Parts: sequence; C-alpha cells; structure tokens
Amino acid sequence: MNLIFIFLLFGILSVLDAAAWRESKSFILKKDELVKVLIKSEGQERVLNFRWTLYKDKVLVVHESFDRFVGQHMLYATHANKSFRKVLLPAKRSHKDIPYVIVLFKKFDEANATAQMDLFLIDTEKRIVLDYLTQK
Repeated sequence: MNLIFIFLLFGILSVLDAAAWRESKSFILKKDELVKVLIKSEGQERVLNFRWTLYKDKVLVVHESFDRFVGQHMLYATHANKSFRKVLLPAKRSHKDIPYVIVLFKKFDEANATAQMDLFLIDTEKRIVLDYLTQK
C-alpha cells in the first residue's frame, strides 16, 4: 500500500513539474491578424510577431518573425505537430535554462473563421519579460 502511494506521489509531482511555463496568454485571431509580443531581456528589446494566413484540411499555416528571421509553420489540428517553439536567449549554464516560447494551435472556429492560439513562456531563470503589444 505504501509503495503504491509513493509511486502516485512521484507521478503527480512529475506532472506538476512538466507544467513549467511561467506565463501564458490565449489569442483568438482572424486571418492575417498580427500578434506582437515585446521580448525584454538583459538590456535589449526584440519583437516576436506571428499570424496565420491559411486554414485548409485541418492545417493552419502560421508565419512568424523574431530577430529579423522569418519562419513558416504548418500546425495540424488533429496531429502531434500543433505548436512551434522559438528560443529567445542562449543558455547561460546548461540547456535547461534556455528561455523560449511555445505557440500552440488549439482549435479553429469555422463559423467565425478564427483560430485560437496559446502562447507559453518557459523561463526557469526569469530572464525574460513579455509585453503584449496586441490589444486582445
């Protein structure tokens, strides 16, 4: 009985540790509606932009830019590839302290032609401050 309790306790603690994001925000976006997030870190400010341009066959095409680098991602509503990850700063001591954001495609509302996307900040060292420039 005690052994089962210990395994359950470790399982619950590992699940709680897996939810390591420090901040999250949800967006409901129409086509080409731009999200701007100001990334403040270590004396510098940079902007992360993303928007979706096409939804077809349960695939959302998302364009993003950060630090003058642009990217395009195909996010699937029904498969494992529902998100993209953007590294914000290099590691200081180990790869575990790299701050990054994850943008997750949650669902598409076909009646309103809007996509729900969530942004999660993972930053264990608290090196990043986010300022949402999009007024939603």
